[in-house]
Amino acid sequence: MSLPLAADVRLVERMAVGDREAHEELCERHRLSLYAQVYALLVDAAAAEKVVEEALERAWHAAKEFNPGAGSAFAWLSEIARSIAQRRRQPPQRPRPPTASP
Repeated sequence: MSLPLAADVRLVERMAVGDREAHEELCERHRLSLYAQVYALLVDAAAAEKVVEEALERAWHAAKEFNPGAGSAFAWLSEIARSIAQRRRQPPQRPRPPTASP
């Protein structure tokens, strides 16, 4: 594992035990790349910023669930952000009108 990848894993491990400074460092490292990915999906600067903020907050709460064997910390963050962005891209579900009984 390369040094930056190992450093990211260590940051997430520290986040898992409540280290907010580790969270801030991980945010600083990856915020712009996450924003670029999300903006490419949404093409809306304000919405992309909100998604990135939500994704980073979710990562804070989900740090204990991170599995470094499943991929890098950045891949994990990206998946969180993409998932949120894709839900925002989908139009809201309209309730279907009740069907008439025969």
